[in-house]
Amino acid sequence: MATTYTISDLAKEFDLTTRAMRFYEDMGLLQPLRAGPGGRNRIYSARDRTRLKLTLRAKRLGLS
Repeated sequence: MATTYTISDLAKEFDLTTRAMRFYEDMGLLQPLRAGPGGRNRIYSARDRTRLKLTLRAKRLGLS
């Protein structure tokens, strides 16, 4: 079974707000699955975690 993360899990791990996580999703950098009633819950994959890690690294290096 693949490892999954909630928005709170990744926000805490990378010291981000959940709003920042939603921003990266809106920009198309993250593509979480939607679950729960009305698709309210975001389920992030290991691939999303890696993409977030690389995005934040690029941001630190001054890339936009």
